[in-house]
Amino acid sequence: MAVTRLLRIKETKGSNKALHLKKNLFYICRNDKTENGLWIGGNAGRTPEVIYRTMVENKKFWCKTDGTQAFHYMLSFPPDCGIDEATAFQIAEEFCSELLGDNYYYTFAVHNDRAHTHVHITFDSVSKADGLKFHSPKGDWEKRIQPITDRLCEKYHLPTLDYSEERRGRNYRDWKKTQKMEKGEYYSWTDIIRDDIDEAIHNTESYEAFLEYLCRDGYTVTRDSKYLSLLPEGAGRAFRTGRLGDGYAKEEIIQRIADKARKPDIEYRYQTYGNREEIREIIYAKIVRNPGWKMTSFQRSFWRRWNDTYFIRKPYRMTEERRKRKKQDILEIRKLSDAIRYMMDYDIGDLSDLGNRKAALEEERKTISRELSVNQTRYYKKQPFYLVARCEKLKEKYQSDPLQETKKEIEDLAEKIETVCPYGEAVFQWHSVKNKMDECRRLLKDNKKEQKVVDDIFRLFYQMEPPLKEQEIGRKASEFSEKEFGDVSGILPEQSDGIGIDLRSQKRDGRGRVDDGVAERSGMTKVTINEKLFIRMDGEEDYITRIPFKREYVSIPKADCQISADGTILTAWLRDDQDYKITDSNGAPSNTLSGENLKINYEDKTKHKRRDLQNGRNYSRKEQTASGTR
Repeated sequence: MAVTRLLRIKETKGSNKALHLKKNLFYICRNDKTENGLWIGGNAGRTPEVIYRTMVENKKFWCKTDGTQAFHYMLSFPPDCGIDEATAFQIAEEFCSELLGDNYYYTFAVHNDRAHTHVHITFDSVSKADGLKFHSPKGDWEKRIQPITDRLCEKYHLPTLDYSEERRGRNYRDWKKTQKMEKGEYYSWTDIIRDDIDEAIHNTESYEAFLEYLCRDGYTVTRDSKYLSLLPEGAGRAFRTGRLGDGYAKEEIIQRIADKARKPDIEYRYQTYGNREEIREIIYAKIVRNPGWKMTSFQRSFWRRWNDTYFIRKPYRMTEERRKRKKQDILEIRKLSDAIRYMMDYDIGDLSDLGNRKAALEEERKTISRELSVNQTRYYKKQPFYLVARCEKLKEKYQSDPLQETKKEIEDLAEKIETVCPYGEAVFQWHSVKNKMDECRRLLKDNKKEQKVVDDIFRLFYQMEPPLKEQEIGRKASEFSEKEFGDVSGILPEQSDGIGIDLRSQKRDGRGRVDDGVAERSGMTKVTINEKLFIRMDGEEDYITRIPFKREYVSIPKADCQISADGTILTAWLRDDQDYKITDSNGAPSNTLSGENLKINYEDKTKHKRRDLQNGRNYSRKEQTASGTR
């Protein structure tokens, strides 16, 4: 059967808006694909230069050079249908005549360089008759385009498209998710809910008992409804069980409970999560390399969290309340495995090791970026490399379209290159620089992946309950912070006199970074201050931090502050009724400000700005600063 594919050639950013159209025409009219232009047809010309000029001039005539430039359709025939180039050429000509008539400029080319013969059709988006643009509404393929192809296939005794077949390809995200699930690397809320339903059916004897079991397990259940909807604790929305697959609709669950009562010998096997053999191999390899090796308390906390998640459904493994809290760890099981492997490979024994590794990765990224920048400058700007790049591109163009002008330009460039160094040596060095650029990009990609693993380890550590003893957290945080900020005694969790907050309870965004928001609590306001605003410590009493969006600084007592374990976030509690000392950039006292007024400067200004824009207000930068918005 012949299949039609529809594509839209959009406007190009830049001075030449029809550049995509030009590249398309030069591709479909290549001599090596059309037997030196034998299988090119249409009413716009026979060479890509003439076709391109005809379509562009038509757009200029009707003053419609913006937007969609053209449409690109493809007719593909299966290899075993027995079609030849002449028949495909005739079908393409009749297809264009029926669809476009004489209203649009079009060209088509039959390509025979593949196992399956196929036709490329490109036509102008602007009508040459009345200047109207071609309209391709949603559903055009089913209602108009493919039926024309089927009629022509019947006319020339070719098989038509079987509409009973599922022709739609799978979404890449869904395909990737399926691959990960098959390897035991990915779990979603739907997987957890299905397993919870299976477990509840196994442990109950009636539908009402089944619902009560789910309620005890942390679910919000809609009882009086045609459908059964479940909202797990920690999920963002409810799930209708009928969409979880076969056997999970409300009627099917009731039937499964009844069947279990009639056949109590049905075997139930509790579900596990993650790859146990993988973790065993990681630990075994570490012991083989280092006999007598033992996990540190930091590493053991991750392993214990992974192990509890693996056996989370094992009977009598843990209490219902604890299992309810740890259920979301199933979604993190792959990241927990990656964290364990990474810590074993790089000997990450505590927070200070992890912080040092993060700093080393950042330094490595900067070094690679500098090297890439140097090579890019040489590749694109330095003689004779930019001349070689231009020459190689013209050679490729000459192979597909041998014009004397192109050949003359190649010869002129070669002469210029020879004045600097021999042409062969210049090409060799050019390829060498290009390979170095590719290597730098690959290293940057690997570095980014590794930094993501390190950030995940930090985030997972702060989520643990408790990952280590409180004094262990304080000791490790102190060791790491002293390297960056000196003595930080008096601001760690066990010494904050109840003023600070637990780092694990800080709100974090999708990348694991602390959200610089504001939280109220009994006459005090918590603000999280980024390391870019945290300047230095003033003696032993205060911290000096810069006020956002201003050139002034505020002194906050250390007793009301707490620093994060990695030393990048300062958490401060501002007292509404207390006056804070304000200094200018030179350190001279300029003013005092109450905590109630000071906290406004640490709020999220984007919320105010977004609200003002929605109300039709647009401030200048000076007005934004004066009104307290950003």
